[in-house]
Amino acid sequence: MRRQDLFTVKTIHGVITVLHVPLLLVVYALRPFIKIKFGYLSTSRIGHFVHDLGYAIVEKNKNKNKNKIILYYLQDVISNEELKIIAKRELSINQYYRYFVYAYIALGLQSQIVSTHRHRKDACGSRDVTGIMSSSTYDISLLDKENKISELYMRKHGWIKGEKFICINVRDSAFFDESEVSRHAYRNSNIDDYEVVISYLLNLGYWVVRMGKKVERPSKIKHKKFIDYGMDVNRSDLLDVWFCKNCYFFISTGTGLDSVAKVFKNPVLIVNLLPLMSMASWVDSITIPKRLFWGDGKELTLLEHLDNSYTDTNQYKEKGIKVVDLTPDEIKSAAHEMIERLNKIPLTDKQIQNQNKFWDIFEHHNLYSKLHGFRDKNASFGLSFLNNNPDFYLNKQEYSSRL
Repeated sequence: MRRQDLFTVKTIHGVITVLHVPLLLVVYALRPFIKIKFGYLSTSRIGHFVHDLGYAIVEKNKNKNKNKIILYYLQDVISNEELKIIAKRELSINQYYRYFVYAYIALGLQSQIVSTHRHRKDACGSRDVTGIMSSSTYDISLLDKENKISELYMRKHGWIKGEKFICINVRDSAFFDESEVSRHAYRNSNIDDYEVVISYLLNLGYWVVRMGKKVERPSKIKHKKFIDYGMDVNRSDLLDVWFCKNCYFFISTGTGLDSVAKVFKNPVLIVNLLPLMSMASWVDSITIPKRLFWGDGKELTLLEHLDNSYTDTNQYKEKGIKVVDLTPDEIKSAAHEMIERLNKIPLTDKQIQNQNKFWDIFEHHNLYSKLHGFRDKNASFGLSFLNNNPDFYLNKQEYSSRL
């Protein structure tokens, strides 16, 4: 947009905003009868969008019998059109409402605005630290025609309704068009490292759907029950949501799309996650991080992982920490663990002991309260990883004494 056109648009918005200031008096006059609040949803990133949408739906259900309504507008570019459609079905949304928000801001009354959840001071970003979403019985439904369109896509691949499928989303360099020196590159993985787990799941009879709006290259897997959906020209925002809502469980490396599965309350297996302190403790999940090594070859312990919770590739390099992806067999073991959980295979006493020890260390770290609060009863650290890495629990003194 040209500078002159942009100035014109801003001027028009400014005039409309001023005209809405007196209307706020009407809103206040109605408060004894009905409380009207105005807010917004942040929509540019799918993970934030779906989490804020889920939270807004929970708030709407809580306010049903309290003579209170919240009117929203969508603040940014739309990351997923299907979520936009769902938002308009579930909430009162109109772009016109933004002028009331602007009017509040012009009057210095930002406290009257219903902020998107991730922007609230006590929210810790898109994280359900209070457990409000987890404890709510909300249900976000798709329309019959949306389900039929999505099921037709699957049937064209040979899928029979009722057959279980597992989604897998592997973040790679195409996610942000990143180079190896990108500050986000530490989060990327190689799709080839997931061939073992995909083959394992296919051999068990599950369908596997490789997700991704932008992926670097196709998978080498060729199987009648494998769909390389991320490479499909028929990929759509509707299918993205439908897959996340209906999958048996979701395997992810920690990207925004897995938040859709979380909001729909499907189990998630998150592998190669960094930093570990960012694990999704508020949902049904199993998490295993990438492995970290000091320059002398010693592997970082759990405490050292937490002490070095960096969100920039350059920070790991500056600290002399080498980031190493999990092996294909370690990823497979994590998937096996999730399947055993879903099949209700009980944990051994040793596994329970290991899990409790992990949470005791994790929850007592000084960063814990900044990102966590409510913990789902099924949130766990990968037991297969703990079983194969007994030194992971040791503190620095204990670790040194073993060398």
